[in-house]
Amino acid sequence: MTKRTIPAALGLAIALSISTGECQAQWGYGMYPGGYGGYGWGGWGAGSTGGGSVAQGLGMFNIGAGIYNEKTAQATSINADTMMRWNQYVYEAQKEATRQYYGRRDANIARNKELFNAQMDRIHNNPTARDVEQGDALNAILDQLADPRIPPSALRSVDAPIDANLVLQVPFVNAAEAISISLAGLQDASKWPARLRDPRLEPEQKDFDKLVTQARKEVQEGDISSETLDQLRGVAKRIKGKLTEMPLENRREDIDAQNFAKTLYALTRMLDKPQVEHVLEELRKMDKTSLSNLLGFMHTFNLRFGPAQTPEQRAAYSELFPEMDNVRDKLLAELKLPDVSPSYKAQPHDFFSAMEDHHIEGRKQDAPAPPAPDQP
Repeated sequence: MTKRTIPAALGLAIALSISTGECQAQWGYGMYPGGYGGYGWGGWGAGSTGGGSVAQGLGMFNIGAGIYNEKTAQATSINADTMMRWNQYVYEAQKEATRQYYGRRDANIARNKELFNAQMDRIHNNPTARDVEQGDALNAILDQLADPRIPPSALRSVDAPIDANLVLQVPFVNAAEAISISLAGLQDASKWPARLRDPRLEPEQKDFDKLVTQARKEVQEGDISSETLDQLRGVAKRIKGKLTEMPLENRREDIDAQNFAKTLYALTRMLDKPQVEHVLEELRKMDKTSLSNLLGFMHTFNLRFGPAQTPEQRAAYSELFPEMDNVRDKLLAELKLPDVSPSYKAQPHDFFSAMEDHHIEGRKQDAPAPPAPDQP
């Protein structure tokens, strides 16, 4: 197995693919009948656009968001630089989530950076059978392949057929911790905008701080509760409501404050548990899929490999791991990425500020009224 020095990290979910050809863009991989993401197991997503840039971290937004035209301000404002900085942001967030995950499992690793690095080196380069069965070795590869410097076209070109039944055996889990870390980052006084430190918004700030602490606790213990998510969304809606009733005098500050509320709401949507049963059901009709489709599915729906609990799950991991390992080695050898990744200073606001509310909230936009008939 080839030695590597690329750090483990998961760039969360692939979601926005902007075509460089026909002016068409869409969330995720299109729409599945009934409102689910139209993920296609026979290709890189049934509705994906070719040759486009990819923004990672918004998998859940493909549910209910639909398709919109690239000519709109929505699409043109999300430029390549913004997407690059967002990809790097979520990549770094997962690095921290990975460190905290292993730190909770072993207090010594939490205190000692060298021990953490040694463990990650083993998981990357010489994993044990337990590392594979726990999902750690597969997640490490998933993390490396999520490096924002890897072009989406390189991942789409992966030609590694796998049995469809293997995917059905995988105990997928929601990759929520990196998102909750981003949510907690908004608690920083420098990130809670000064224009929101208004006496009329003091109840919202107090509720926000309390709920973020609760959300972090719940994510670390398992799944975040729907009650906590609803209450966080309620804070965002209350902020927007108060700003709508009494806009700030400074137009720029008012927009920034609205974007903060929009970002808060967006991050809570990313913490929702993805409903993937309809997508997985399509696999029962197939004998084969590909590793690129598996990666695309996991990125789209913000998933990681959970611990194998049954003999069937352990057998699936034992077959998937060498396939993923070979693909990882081949891609990294071909791309020859530098050891040090670029650093982009970015915050979630940079990305979400470009989105309309109906995209953030997963609502379908009302169709425009038909033009009035020509008068004789």
